[in-house]
Amino acid sequence: MTNSYYRQWLEQERAWIGAYCHRTIRGSLWKVIPAVMGVLMLFFGGLGYLNNGGVTMLVIGGVGGLLLGLVVGLVYLALLLVSLRPGRYVGMVARSVDALALSQRQREELGAEMLSALADPDRVLSYQMAGPNSQNTPARVVLTPHYLFQEGSSPYAVLVPFNEIGSIRMGQERKTARTHGTQSRSLYTFSLYTIGFYRRDRPDRGLTPEDLPDLAMGFFQAELRDQVVQMLRRQGLSVRADT
Repeated sequence: MTNSYYRQWLEQERAWIGAYCHRTIRGSLWKVIPAVMGVLMLFFGGLGYLNNGGVTMLVIGGVGGLLLGLVVGLVYLALLLVSLRPGRYVGMVARSVDALALSQRQREELGAEMLSALADPDRVLSYQMAGPNSQNTPARVVLTPHYLFQEGSSPYAVLVPFNEIGSIRMGQERKTARTHGTQSRSLYTFSLYTIGFYRRDRPDRGLTPEDLPDLAMGFFQAELRDQVVQMLRRQGLSVRADT
């Protein structure tokens, strides 16, 4: 369908994450790869010179390091191109929709609501991931009349249909992550501020209020979580604090 609202929404998603992918790839081309080539050139050139090779081995080692840096840079770039494909991220968004088993009509209604919400600053909270191993990637939360959508976190896309939700609770969890440095690795403990969504049919599935929520959104900053809670409350939804 050329005029499909759902397809138009996915194309907007592609453009949004595509801008980040292209910016990251450009930065690698002009900063990371030349830096790797320069470091390896100096390392191998200096190694050749210090091993009594004189100027000749300095040049040979430098050229060898430069070529090795080029190979390493090209491999890194290839891996980057695979991981930073806009289509990969759009696929994760589409799978979050598939998980709800929406009909074609419902998908079109979802697409129309998303397009309308994305044009309204009061319905979009944009931010950068600023936690362990997050790399400051872009993220946002979009509120429509019937859905709440988060993208950019982990999992990448979370789509919540309000018509299936019986209760919403906000809470806080202590998490541990392994951080990777240039020469060491360490465990890092942090707080994750959450919003949990509990479906109405939980008793039919043998679940209690103490069991994990059916869907959840996490934030590294309490202020971001609280802003989303206020967005939900302004829409008339009840959100209570976890006890």
